[in-house]
Amino acid sequence: MRRHGMGFLIHLQDVAPGHEDAARAGMEEYIESRMKAPGVWGAACYEAVKGAPRFLTLIEAESAHVFYTGPFQALAAEPGPREAEAKERRTAEVRLVCTQLYPGLPAPGPSCPTVEVAGLAPVVQIGRIYVPADKLADFNGWYAQDRAPRMERLPGMRRFRRYAVVEGEPVMVVFYEMENEGVQDQAGWKEAGASPWSARVRSYYRQAPGSPGVYRRLGQSR
Repeated sequence: MRRHGMGFLIHLQDVAPGHEDAARAGMEEYIESRMKAPGVWGAACYEAVKGAPRFLTLIEAESAHVFYTGPFQALAAEPGPREAEAKERRTAEVRLVCTQLYPGLPAPGPSCPTVEVAGLAPVVQIGRIYVPADKLADFNGWYAQDRAPRMERLPGMRRFRRYAVVEGEPVMVVFYEMENEGVQDQAGWKEAGASPWSARVRSYYRQAPGSPGVYRRLGQSR
């Protein structure tokens, strides 16, 4: 049975115009390689339908520590030819090593029993959010007590997770997994952000450039 770990590696990139196929091929080789490392439990490639950067790879691991182990580092040190070509064509990059904050473990089972054995969802949204240090407690409470319960009830919402970044830009990462893009068209999506607490939080946080990004999966999840 598939498991969903507490470690997450988010890699976002843009490439020079005309080299999009090189980026797609490089991402596939990238995740095929990293899946060989012990402790890596899943991976997938995506392309943006909204937001930026355009290309996204995600790797799930038992913990963030996996990304610093010898086997994982060795694979990263020897990129394959397609991964190397994509790197040469790269014009922008965001790399985030993350550890899961919400839900913590142990977590309740999903409403749909198949979710825990499924790979990363067909459509995801990633928010990269700057939160003032003196507002973190309020922000964390909002997500756990107000935002998450509303989002998790939406039909088609597979999982809803929040991460702290241990390496990369100093943002909070909010990650939504959805069956399709239509999940965001529901009235409940807008209602989830209509609470007084939501209005207060919006007054002090700001999104990173290109965030939130909505991405459609390329091929199958691993």
